[in-house]
Amino acid sequence: MIVTRETEIHASSPRAERTPAIMDEQIRSGILRRLLHYWDEKRGDRRAPSRDDIDPADMIEALPYVFLIDVLAEPRRYRVRLMGTLLGDWCGRDHTGRYVDEIAEQAVGTLQELVTTWRPWRLMAELGRSSGGTKLYELLALPLSRDGTAVNMVLGGIAQMHPED
Repeated sequence: MIVTRETEIHASSPRAERTPAIMDEQIRSGILRRLLHYWDEKRGDRRAPSRDDIDPADMIEALPYVFLIDVLAEPRRYRVRLMGTLLGDWCGRDHTGRYVDEIAEQAVGTLQELVTTWRPWRLMAELGRSSGGTKLYELLALPLSRDGTAVNMVLGGIAQMHPED
């Protein structure tokens, strides 16, 4: 997977207003915008919701686009816990159980920033496809925290963009 173009957008603070307005305005995918709103609703007054707050039954429409990444403490690594079926189709395989640095090493720094700052991120990227060529994708990553003191998981989604988007 090769990122050839990206732009990041961060929430203005770790505990911004309800839905970070700058992100909401710039997310082009309806699926990802709904995922952001769902995450924001579940976090309430906390910096991030926990994995236990997230119910797959609440976001059935988004499941094919969703991923979960475990944040491992020592040594710091990121492991794909769950990968939606459409993501597997786009990549040509299911990466569940693999480490992010083995799949997309360039994503590790961005994940580290999310874990450190607790700020959601969004990017647009042209990614190489297993079937050849590149396609434009929008990615959203959101922190989850079991104990409210550290990010232990990342909830995210990837949507393929089309010329009319």
